[in-house]
Amino acid sequence: MHTILNEIQLKHQTLTETEKKIADYVVRHNEHLLNIHIKELASQIDVSVAAITRFCKKIGVTSFVEFKILLRDAVKEKDEVHDAIHEVHQIYNSVINSTNSLTNIEDYQMACEWILEAKRIHVYGLGSSGLSAEELKFRLSRMGLNINTHLDSHSMIIASSILNEDDVVIAISSSGQTKEVVDAMELASRNEAKIISITDYSESSLTKSSDLMLYTSSVKSYHARGFLNSQLSILYTLDILSMLLSEHQHSMKTYQQTLQALDEYKKI
Repeated sequence: MHTILNEIQLKHQTLTETEKKIADYVVRHNEHLLNIHIKELASQIDVSVAAITRFCKKIGVTSFVEFKILLRDAVKEKDEVHDAIHEVHQIYNSVINSTNSLTNIEDYQMACEWILEAKRIHVYGLGSSGLSAEELKFRLSRMGLNINTHLDSHSMIIASSILNEDDVVIAISSSGQTKEVVDAMELASRNEAKIISITDYSESSLTKSSDLMLYTSSVKSYHARGFLNSQLSILYTLDILSMLLSEHQHSMKTYQQTLQALDEYKKI
């Protein structure tokens, strides 16, 4: 179910600095705000009541009262967590459920159609997103697809400069604001390549150049609880894509050939 917390994440890039301050506070402390008065919340965040009212309208609700009702619906009662295993399990479930609510299956299916029809597939990502890009390359290359990754600004610009309408670019950026990726996507768009973005935010520099968006749940709100896989929701999205692609007969046949080749190699 798409919740008010999901909406805050998607609209985050459109907020003013004061509104982002409110949004971040709500995401971090949502369980403690269910019965709070607007004046008390304003005092805790050190903003004006008017700023909170504007924030509510920016995320699509008419009043602070409606906001609290929707927040109450979004916050589920949680069992007391006694150890790290259960805590991580809870977080993973929350991130996966949130990601499910942000993108529908039709968008994944369209992405798969574009990938299968493309002459060349390019995946762009920096840092941790670059690791996810490499993982996708490994999977799709085993399905016989012509795919390459670009993990630095020069490589991205070079690749984007020679793209055409037969190419598909998959851009991975949680923030949607990674300058190197955004610059390369703008060039790729001018060259009429199809662009799929995997990102947390609906209105960002990256999505402006994208033809299709696969939204993922942000894990920022969990950072204070310890080291977590920042790519969790992205890898989950790649799993969905991979499973849909594996349903394609030719892709699965090629994948089985690679498995057989690896098994035979191990016997040597």
